[in-house]
Amino acid sequence: MTMDHEYSVIDHPRASVGRWLGTFAGALAAALTLIAPVLDSWFDSLHAAIGTPRWVVVPLTAGAVFTFVHLAFDKLVWRWPLVRTFLRIPDLNGVWEVSGRTMNPVPGAPDAWQGELRITQSWEKIWVHLSTGQSSSTSKAASLLRQPGAGCVLMYSYRNEPRMGEQIAPHVGYAELTFDEALTGAEGEYFNSKGRTTFGRMTLMRRT
Repeated sequence: MTMDHEYSVIDHPRASVGRWLGTFAGALAAALTLIAPVLDSWFDSLHAAIGTPRWVVVPLTAGAVFTFVHLAFDKLVWRWPLVRTFLRIPDLNGVWEVSGRTMNPVPGAPDAWQGELRITQSWEKIWVHLSTGQSSSTSKAASLLRQPGAGCVLMYSYRNEPRMGEQIAPHVGYAELTFDEALTGAEGEYFNSKGRTTFGRMTLMRRT
């Protein structure tokens, strides 16, 4: 079960896009009332049933259309290549194979490790989950920085929980991952604290 959360995208006018979505939804709702005769008969039946004037129903219809438009954009439309070019938001959805190395390993613990990073991303929310043989971590806050010609940087904080029986204390941390322009791989660093004061490097490759 994912626990996605909002994330910021530096240099992306999310509020302006929201206003455009609202304008489009309002226009679409108005068009529906004009070009769909079947809706007229449905409206007439609704007016007769609840006894309200027609202008009360139209704003409710616009609200319903906006909900649909916003949901479609958030989950699907933003990922279309031309739309992403306009929005300047990289699509990091997928599973990534991780090779990590702890630069100051705890005595008795391996300095090299392997894992799987799963990113679930929509226009408004993101979820980053790293699973290794010893523990798993889940993002709590995140932001994206696009670097034209050089990919993008994903910055996120996380909480790590050890698997049962592992000699690792729960801890929090922060990671920065720099993805290449083709979004096929990434390199980055991580820093742990509040239970495990270690830091290291990670290399990611997208699973195809």
